[in-house]
Amino acid sequence: MQWKIIAVIVSVIPLIIAALLLDITFDDLAKIGVMPFILASIFAIAKLFMQGLRFHYYLKSFVGNVSSIKKEVEVRMGSEFVTLTTPAYTGGEFIRLAWLHKNGIHAGKGMWIITIEVISDVLVGSILSYIAAIYAFLTQNYLIGLMIIIVVTPILAVYMTLLALSSKKIIQLPKFTSKLLRKIVGEDKSKRWIDNANDALKVLCSTSRDNLRHTSLKIFVVGFSLTLLGFLFYASALVVLTNAELGIFESLLTVAASIAVGTIPITPGGSGLTEFGMGYYLNVFDLNPAEFGGAIIAWRIATYHVLLATSWSLLMHVTMKRKVLK
Repeated sequence: MQWKIIAVIVSVIPLIIAALLLDITFDDLAKIGVMPFILASIFAIAKLFMQGLRFHYYLKSFVGNVSSIKKEVEVRMGSEFVTLTTPAYTGGEFIRLAWLHKNGIHAGKGMWIITIEVISDVLVGSILSYIAAIYAFLTQNYLIGLMIIIVVTPILAVYMTLLALSSKKIIQLPKFTSKLLRKIVGEDKSKRWIDNANDALKVLCSTSRDNLRHTSLKIFVVGFSLTLLGFLFYASALVVLTNAELGIFESLLTVAASIAVGTIPITPGGSGLTEFGMGYYLNVFDLNPAEFGGAIIAWRIATYHVLLATSWSLLMHVTMKRKVLK
């Protein structure tokens, strides 16, 4: 966990740099007010809670009763700490897979739940990002629009391709992985690891075929709706911090654009990139980013550092109680 602590510390550096570039002082942050910041933080935590509810809903719908709703939500919220401290918002999936395995869920079915979670985020986020890009093009802000499309399109294409392949055929590890692992860990371990991985992929693909049908449409609609609601909570946080100078539509597009830019795998949790994306996208609405610098920094603190503290406390609670990380 030491590298996670380092990642948290490193994530503060881009925030300080962004504040300096935007010429933000403590007085600028103080002008926003305590209550708006608290409300924005509540919206951010509500978004995290929505992710927990979605995890529970997918589990109940596709697997059945695994644990209590409280524990499932806690695990999902706690795993977000790992996601927030790694580039491209990844990593928390392994925490959830470990917890599902601890509770007797086959690795393949666990991977299906994680896959649908990721697909929900990618699909809803991509749609909003494309809308943001189109709006940028319409206002002749071609650079930010093109940047969003370049970042979002490959990610969407990869996940949609994997989802389509998993529903049509049984995916297995390529043969060269077996030879490579034999050289690294030996014959016995490599065979065991390959067999376990291929078994998990086989169950994942069969589960995908069983669930990607018309009867599951309602489940996906509910899951996507919860995902969209999470984005709306993030947008509402920005509305509050700008004292409603940005409406919900403008805030939603700005948030979508900033998260899209933040997925570039360079910094932990998109630190620095997210702030840059948000500030640059404000030009689409003929707004000066420097005038909203305090709101940008406050939004980042509320939706990132507050969530770091929240998810960390929940992760430690789950880890010490269930020891899923051992």
